[in-house]
Amino acid sequence: MSDHDLETALRATLAGRAADAPAGDDLADEVTRVGLARRRRRRVAGAAAVLAVGALAGLAGRGLVPVAGDAEPQPADTPPATELITCNPGWPAFDPALLTERPALDPESDLGAAVRTTARPPIAARLIERWTLVDQVSSLAYLLIWLKDTPEARNMAEDGLSTAVYSREADGTWTFYSGGGGCEPQRFFDDGLLPASWSLRSTPDPDATSVDIDVSSDECSSGQSDAGRLTEPMVEYYADTVVITTRVEPLPPGAYTCQGSPPAPLTVHLDEPLGDRQLLDGRWYPPRPAGTQPP
Repeated sequence: MSDHDLETALRATLAGRAADAPAGDDLADEVTRVGLARRRRRRVAGAAAVLAVGALAGLAGRGLVPVAGDAEPQPADTPPATELITCNPGWPAFDPALLTERPALDPESDLGAAVRTTARPPIAARLIERWTLVDQVSSLAYLLIWLKDTPEARNMAEDGLSTAVYSREADGTWTFYSGGGGCEPQRFFDDGLLPASWSLRSTPDPDATSVDIDVSSDECSSGQSDAGRLTEPMVEYYADTVVITTRVEPLPPGAYTCQGSPPAPLTVHLDEPLGDRQLLDGRWYPPRPAGTQPP
């Protein structure tokens, strides 16, 4: 075979292989299909599976990943995987890596200069170790304030983490808007349901396939119980833990007082016996042991 014939044959073969190969869009569709199929295999109680898949679709552009799976159980000290958390309802969602990496606010930026000079927060400068910008939404900047490890600072925020919100004015300057409270990292959902905490009503036996809990949300409800607004809980199973996450439907619009409300009883049915696994409240990041943080 001449060099020309060999080159012609190779070109024809490569052209044929290229024609048969999937296009980039087809490859992306296949990856998405496989990923969705795996995500749908999560062990999520009742309608929580639908909620989770809906949340995944709504947040795919921001990188939300499934929070539980049935491939390999995780060790007890590994929290359910999630890529979005928040400090409290009303705050923007952010990557939990911010809690460990603690990226410093640029001190040379307009905001960085303002928090140190003209727009100081109601926290003494001697107590502040660093600032982290979480997000800027319109004219508001959401900041984490890392406090030094001193008794005075721990009196302000036991975990050494406080928050502040700054507002950018029409002339471009920054002013302190609100804050000073602590940050309690919790998992983020954007489906309109409100987070709720729970505690055990009684200690279940190892062979139990249901758990009796009391649920309370933080919503001001004029003393009304959350019983009529409970949604199907999310249940995640791991080698050493079972994580239960509860949420409630919001109240209709109106004015409500905040004197507290009685907890709502709920029986959570499990897909398998509890065994010797620890029960955790999945609202928080990382999840908290049941009963140690009463709602």
